[in-house]
Amino acid sequence: MSNKEKFYMTTAIAYTSGKPHIGNTYEIILADAIARYKRAEGYDVYFQTGTDEHGQKIQEKAEALGITPKEYVDKVAGDVKDIWDMVNSSYDNFVRTTDQDHEKCVKKIFKKLYDQGDI
Repeated sequence: MSNKEKFYMTTAIAYTSGKPHIGNTYEIILADAIARYKRAEGYDVYFQTGTDEHGQKIQEKAEALGITPKEYVDKVAGDVKDIWDMVNSSYDNFVRTTDQDHEKCVKKIFKKLYDQGDI
């Protein structure tokens, strides 16, 4: 068990309607610099990033290519992750919004909010 102070951070999740752009890459590099700095200061850092894989543009682009939206986002998410790895970013978790674990968590959160009467 660590006695270090915890530091959690996340980036915006890259939208997978196309290849990542320089702004996405700039963000991951800046976030990585903060995560590394905090680790060097002795914090127990948890750094998360990932991709947003839902939307009409994704469906339209997949249809235009004659593939499923899942096939389309698998390719783009792979490109995003490859670039994040190529720049040697130190993320702890790369989450995809199509991951079963992510979907399970979102359902749990929305059920709780619904049960509380907040939505």
